[in-house]
Amino acid sequence: MVRLSALSIVALSSFTDAFAPTSRVTMSPKPKFGGLVSNKVKVNGLMMSDVVAEVKTEMPKPALMDEGIFTFNKILIDSVYNIICFFYPVTGGKRDFARFYVLETVARVPYFAYLSVMHLRETFGERELGEKMRTHYAEADNELHHLLIMESLDGNESGIDRTLAQTMAFGYYWYVIILYFFNEPAAYHLSELIENHAFETYDGFLSEYADKLKGMPVPPIAKKYYMDDNPYMFDQFCTVKEKDVDGNFSSRRPKLETLYDVFVNVRDDEKEHWKTLCNLVQYGEMQAIPAEFVESTKPKPKSD
Repeated sequence: MVRLSALSIVALSSFTDAFAPTSRVTMSPKPKFGGLVSNKVKVNGLMMSDVVAEVKTEMPKPALMDEGIFTFNKILIDSVYNIICFFYPVTGGKRDFARFYVLETVARVPYFAYLSVMHLRETFGERELGEKMRTHYAEADNELHHLLIMESLDGNESGIDRTLAQTMAFGYYWYVIILYFFNEPAAYHLSELIENHAFETYDGFLSEYADKLKGMPVPPIAKKYYMDDNPYMFDQFCTVKEKDVDGNFSSRRPKLETLYDVFVNVRDDEKEHWKTLCNLVQYGEMQAIPAEFVESTKPKPKSD
C-alpha cells in the first residue's frame, strides 16, 4: 500500500497541471519486501525527489516442523551421512570421488520419487503440478550430471561402491515415495538436510584442496552440461535466484577452466536445491521468499 502526504499530492498535482494534457507521471516500482522507502516520481522525464512513499509489506511467516518429525529426519540423515564419512574420509586422493559418487547416487533419488507420486496424482485428475514437476525434473537432471561427473573421475570403478550406493538409493526411493504421498513437507525436509550436507562437503573439499583441483582438467561431461548445452534445464532448477546490483535476478553462466571450477558449480547447485527445498517446506511454494531471506527449517517447540 502506497500513501502520499497531502502536501506532496498538492505539489505533484500543481506541477503536472502545468504540463497537462501531455504530462506523464511514473513512480519507481514498489519493492516486494521492505518498510519505508523514498521513492522518486518522474514527470515528463523530470525527477521529483520530495515525495516520500510508505510501503507496508509483510514477510510471510515460515511454518515450523513438528519437533518429532524434525528430530527423526535429522537423526536419519545425519546417521547415513556419518556412515558415508566413516567409510569414505576426504583425503585429497582418488577415493574422494568415490565418496561423492555415493552421495550423488543417493541425493538424486528424492527428485524422481517426488515425480513418481506427482505423476500418479496427475493421472487421477490434479492439473496444477506442472511447474513443480518441471523443476523437480530439472533438479534430477542436475544431480544426474553431478553423478556423471563423478563417474568420469572414476568414482564408480569399484563394484563395492556401486553396490552400496545403489542399494541405499533403492531403499531410500521407496521410503521417500511413501513419505511424500502422506507428508510432503517432511519428505522435502529430508532433502533439505541432504543438500545442506552436500553443500558443506563440497565447500570444505574446495577449501582444503583448491590448489590440487586447479591443476586438474575439466571433464568433457561437465563442459557439455555447464557450457555447451541449452541452459533451459539449468535455469529451471534455479528457482530462488540471487539479485544483482541493479535488483534484477542474475543468471549463472558457469565458466570452467579447471576441475576446481567444476566443483564450485556443483557446490553452488546444491545451494540452489537447498533454497528451493526450504521454501517448499516452510511456505509450500518454490519462490515464496527471495534468496537473501531463506533459512533452514526449524522445529516447532512442543509447548506450541
